Amino acid sequence: MIGWEYPPFIVGGLGTHCYGLTRSLSNKGVKIDFYMPQTKNTATSENHNLVIKEVGETTVFPYDRPETSEIAGGFFEAVSRYNTLVATTVKGAYDVIHCHDWLTIQASITLKDLLGVPLILTVHSTEYDRSGWRHPNQWFIDIEKEGMEKADKIIAVSQFTKRTIIEKYGINPDKITVIYNAVYPISEGEKQKLVLFLGRLTIQKGADVFLRAAKKVTEFEPDVRFVVAGTGDLLPELITQAVKLGISNRVIFTDHLTDGEMKHIYGIASVYVMPSVSEPFGITALEAISAGTPTIVSKTSGVSETFQNCLKVDFWDSDEIANKIISLLRYESLSTSLTENGRKEIERFTWDNVAEKTLDVYNGLTIERLKKQLEERERIYQLNIKDLHHKKK
Repeated sequence: MIGWEYPPFIVGGLGTHCYGLTRSLSNKGVKIDFYMPQTKNTATSENHNLVIKEVGETTVFPYDRPETSEIAGGFFEAVSRYNTLVATTVKGAYDVIHCHDWLTIQASITLKDLLGVPLILTVHSTEYDRSGWRHPNQWFIDIEKEGMEKADKIIAVSQFTKRTIIEKYGINPDKITVIYNAVYPISEGEKQKLVLFLGRLTIQKGADVFLRAAKKVTEFEPDVRFVVAGTGDLLPELITQAVKLGISNRVIFTDHLTDGEMKHIYGIASVYVMPSVSEPFGITALEAISAGTPTIVSKTSGVSETFQNCLKVDFWDSDEIANKIISLLRYESLSTSLTENGRKEIERFTWDNVAEKTLDVYNGLTIERLKKQLEERERIYQLNIKDLHHKKK
């Protein structure tokens, strides 16, 4: 398996997914070598079936979108260098190669040809998602398309993502399997009158809409506070926006949070809002729900298609987002209903289930590979028989 981030080097859902998936697969007896960039804090595994292999070194976070002036600079050089190192480092007998998103596609395509084994690509996010469907970068799209075409199987994290892969990249739907994400439960804390946004501060995540909704909420709920948790290139703009809206004294910008701090803020928040412009899944919504926090999610998210006990909104509708925040703050019966039913529903979203479905994909590919090998052997055998008959004549 080739990844880009893994705890303690973790920025978003990609690292969370790889952590949960590899732990559950290794617990089921699957032997995994997980390749990732070398970081200051070495990633480790407590299961002997899972070996973390760090390659090279990079200081570039996975999903930061660099400014145009940096496109030819450190970001792309770091990704390219990492892929080259992985492609020349990986040795051994593997049954499958499993890679994640565009960041690992080039190395995986090379290794598929070198090792002669099937390639699985999990698509967590596409360039259309990351750009908020505004001015997607063709360079990224070309890499993603090549990976999707070369992969033997594609795992999409939602039907929403599967549709994007089919409609925007022209991939055969029979090649795509949808496997939803999962969550490790988070403990509920003592609730405070806090409304939480947590995510990368990029166009995709909709923090600007969150602030517009916050302004409207303050007109009716004067003692509520808002937390914008996360880092990203839009942080200065968002701080300026809060000032212009006159709510800078009501909004807390946390910058980067540790894992413990993140769990704490999930636990004490009264409402969680995920107003993403385009969200292939949205693990943060499951994390908030698992912490007993009523959650509002964008309709353009994968989690909204599979999870029922949350409120759903159009990502651009700050008025409706504000209405729903106020409703959850004022009406205890609504908040309690979502919390209690959400806890029951979320029991379906386990990493063991994700691992089982992923293992089905692995097994399906290895069976197909064995069938092809047997068919080739049968073809050669029949040719040899014909040759023997010819010689006898």
